[in-house]
Amino acid sequence: MNRNTGTAAALLLAAFTAWLSLTGTTAALAEARVALVIGNGAYQSTAALPNPPNDARDVAEALKSTGFEVIEAIDADRRAMDGALRAFTEKLTTADVALFFYAGHGLQVGAQNYLVPTDARLARERDLEFEAVRVDFVLRQMEIDREGKTSIVILDACRDNPLARNLAQSMGTRSAGVGRGLAPAATGVGTFIAFATQPGNVALDGGGRNSPFTQALVRHMRQAGQNLPATMVAVRKDVLAATGGKQVPWDHSALTGDFYFVPAAAGTSPGTTMAAPAPAAGGADLAALQERLRKLEEEARSRQPAGAGGTPANMADAMRLAELRARAANLDDLTKDLQRKLFAARAEEGKTSDPAEKQARLKRSMDIQMEWTRRGMDLKKLRDEIAALEGGGAARDKPSATVAALPPVNPKPDPNAGATDFEAADNVRLTGSELRTLKAPSPDACRNACAADGACAGYQHGRKNPVMGECHLFSTIEARDEDARWRSGTRRAASARITLTGVVTPAQRGFVTARGHLLEGSVIKEAPADSIAGCLVTCFNTPGCVAAAHDPAQAPSCRVLRSVTGTIPRDTATAIVHGDLVAK
Repeated sequence: MNRNTGTAAALLLAAFTAWLSLTGTTAALAEARVALVIGNGAYQSTAALPNPPNDARDVAEALKSTGFEVIEAIDADRRAMDGALRAFTEKLTTADVALFFYAGHGLQVGAQNYLVPTDARLARERDLEFEAVRVDFVLRQMEIDREGKTSIVILDACRDNPLARNLAQSMGTRSAGVGRGLAPAATGVGTFIAFATQPGNVALDGGGRNSPFTQALVRHMRQAGQNLPATMVAVRKDVLAATGGKQVPWDHSALTGDFYFVPAAAGTSPGTTMAAPAPAAGGADLAALQERLRKLEEEARSRQPAGAGGTPANMADAMRLAELRARAANLDDLTKDLQRKLFAARAEEGKTSDPAEKQARLKRSMDIQMEWTRRGMDLKKLRDEIAALEGGGAARDKPSATVAALPPVNPKPDPNAGATDFEAADNVRLTGSELRTLKAPSPDACRNACAADGACAGYQHGRKNPVMGECHLFSTIEARDEDARWRSGTRRAASARITLTGVVTPAQRGFVTARGHLLEGSVIKEAPADSIAGCLVTCFNTPGCVAAAHDPAQAPSCRVLRSVTGTIPRDTATAIVHGDLVAK
């Protein structure tokens, strides 16, 4: 080969390499990537879901653009799902990275997660193994003969599921085994699993083309140089913002190396370093906020007249800036502490073979991760307050404009707003003075009919033939008897409104928290909780909970209440109360 030919070849090779880095397919040449993407929406035995097929198609396109070979199944019945899984498993042995994405209905029964084909009926418990697909079966297939390789499972399958409710009705006294959403799942080494929302909760299908979770996932998975944990943190922030904090995506990692959907152009190579969870409130974000606070303080000083103590507005700004700086520093310390705790907790997960202990350690990791997510929400609030100060300072330097007052936006009525006013019970029949009888499609609809009638003291909804779908409303309750045909509820006596002193912090679903208070009232249960966030989740998962108290100085540390009669001052305790019960 002469010198000119060698130079031309080198130039062509350099140009080709540069083109690969720009298109994001370098990783595809470096590692074999295969994905199975399933989106089920056209269900035959329950209401259709409009978004999962769109979610699957959009995720498939995004994966193809990042170097994945994609097997796609849309509106798959059991036979089609089995065929797609078979085709997927045949490619797993030679794949360096395997990814499974599912959008559609899913449910948990007895702590096992199941994915639901479009033709599933699930009329009884025995149907599960024949008509649904167990998630641990998919996980096991992705781990066989793939030691040292990467497996990723992403489930947008926590939607509200009528099939789960029907199955629970058929199971009678065993219906407690049917949970909301999906159950937490432990994974093998090298596996990363993500849910659209935290275990035990229900995700939103979304009002647009995609669910909030998939919309955020597709947006961020194309971000170059962002590893998988950092991608999920970005997804979590977007979903929290899109759902008003109602939906918190959850993930669990046992990865042994970094994975990038699109590696950085500088040549980041996957599979070389330990994958660390990217913080919900990152140091870079906090450093940027501290810099913005410094500039705001300089602007406030520049507006202050020389030799004067400053105007009240400037003094208020200075006090507010000092408070924000202290909050940012505290948030930084909390984030670093949570990062250390999360690393330690995840390291402990793999040190036991006992299933119960493994589940307990997994729950501890989840609690820490939820607290970390909450710090991310605190960071967003901090950003918003700083932005308001930045806008306010500029506004003081300009003539104010007269703006006509706008009428307030009236919120859409919540049909389930009165749910906490009732104590529900399965397998219980009421006897008393009936107001009326009507047909109701669900126990919630029957309860809402009772809530709308001021004379209604209780309701019962038929769950089995020949009374299925009947809704009976009562003005007085004389007796409550065991009867597997009915689900009933009685109106609670109104809880007293309580006064909370000190800093009252908004939490999720209309609840607030206040330190220094222990609550008195009717206790549903007491349970261990490592944090305030863990106690709040316990309250969410307990029917009838209107308040809770977290006190790490006592055991169990979380007390869940159905009604509140008062408060007791206690420095170590934190009250968690629905906002409707707090005196304004």
